Amino acid sequence: MAKKQILAPTLLITLFLYVLFPWLSFNNIHFLMFNFEFHRFEFLFMAFEASTHQLIYIVVTLFIGLLLGLNLTISRFYCGYFCPSTIASFISLRFKNPFFIFGTVLILAFVLAFSTIAYFTSAFDLFLNFTKFNTASIFVGVLTTAFTSIFLVFRGWYCSILCPYFFVSAVLPQEEKQTFEFFDKDSCIDCDKCVKVCPIDDLDIKKGFDIRCVQCGFCETACDSVMIKFNKSSLITKKYKDRNIFKSFSKNGYIWGSLVFTVMIFTIIYILDSSNLDNCYFINKNLY
Repeated sequence: MAKKQILAPTLLITLFLYVLFPWLSFNNIHFLMFNFEFHRFEFLFMAFEASTHQLIYIVVTLFIGLLLGLNLTISRFYCGYFCPSTIASFISLRFKNPFFIFGTVLILAFVLAFSTIAYFTSAFDLFLNFTKFNTASIFVGVLTTAFTSIFLVFRGWYCSILCPYFFVSAVLPQEEKQTFEFFDKDSCIDCDKCVKVCPIDDLDIKKGFDIRCVQCGFCETACDSVMIKFNKSSLITKKYKDRNIFKSFSKNGYIWGSLVFTVMIFTIIYILDSSNLDNCYFINKNLY
């Protein structure tokens, strides 16, 4: 029986947690929130006073730290196992009705956009006041449009050229990054189904390792669905049978990744140090 094309459970779990976290609060303190309105950084239901500058520095530090740390540890497995773009790719491949695909991807893009903005303002307030078209709701609309465009129009182009995660992955050492490989050229019938299902435009695994590969495994399943008709298994398989998201790179990669995460945490602690506090707002001050 041919393998079924399924989503990695980590994709759905990550999406669920990303959507859930902005709604979690205790005594009006959120699980994670960059609260620019009340000038505080909220984490694990604890609030830390922070100026606008400090909040911006924290966001930038988290972005850079996660970008480098994840690249050094799970590398391109992030794309196939955690990035929502892979969910959009799965929807486009699994269903044929273009209206259904557009509607489903649009909902996915809206949920992602809403959740992203909810990390900067209260999710409950954003939900209740969404139809008032304030600044937050406008940003949700802009992000929804951007995500939908990336998922449906610029999908492969964005992932292989503009995505900052791919850029960092491309400049890091390439050793051991290959996961899937094409191993039996003589048995190939040149149906190109592996190329058609690939989320990245013009990526042909039959030509060898390509750094743009997002490790989704769609090509392996597609090949298996064809070759089973000839009583053969997929001609595309994992080069390292024991490789997964927990064992995806070299030992040194995990050491450097752990170091990056540690530096990121201590940098955020330093930024939040009260001696560095620089509040940039006025309270009850008559300017005239």
